[in-house]
Order: sequence, then structure tokens, then C-alpha cells
Amino acid sequence: MKAAQARKLVVIALTGRDGGTMGHMCGRRDFHINVAHQRTMRVQEVHLLVVHCLCEVVDNVIFGEKK
Repeated sequence: MKAAQARKLVVIALTGRDGGTMGHMCGRRDFHINVAHQRTMRVQEVHLLVVHCLCEVVDNVIFGEKK
């Protein structure tokens, strides 16, 4: 994360509970997606959905939206 920020890259941080160290490291340009739940299983379920949504956005940008 530090290396990405040093290169002025945007970071997408997926965290759980209180966001931990990564959550506190996020800058103004970064995206912090926190699942504020205590159970790791629930956090991972939501993270999986978020990753699938991000992949769909990338596909749509690269290949165009399917009609």
C-alpha cells in the first residue's frame, strides 16, 4: 500500500471490522470499502461480491457494456 501510494496510484482497500491499519492508511485518493462486521465469514462474503462488481466495471470499461 505504501509503495502504491508513493507511486501516486489509487488504492482500493477491502477491510473488515474497524478497518485496521489499512483503513487508517487510506488517503484522499484511495477507496476504503469496509465491512464493519465482527465475523470474518460475513466480511469475506461481502468482499467477494465487491470484487465481482469491480471486475464487471473493469470489463465494461475495457470491452463495453453488454446489451
